Amino acid sequence: MTKPNFAAMSKIELKRYLLDNRNDTEAFYVLMDKINAEPNPKFYTIDEIGELQKLIEAKRTQENL
Repeated sequence: MTKPNFAAMSKIELKRYLLDNRNDTEAFYVLMDKINAEPNPKFYTIDEIGELQKLIEAKRTQENL
């Protein structure tokens, strides 16, 4: 059996693959590399918690399309 091309997979595809193949460290490291390559992570304060919740809900809605 040949392994999928992890580099060509999106983060969502890699996450789904890892749910079924939790011991595949190669796929895990490719996913972590993709996440770490994203620019400028935003950190939120307690005062911004409402904004953060809206962003989380929007992201979940987007991924379920």
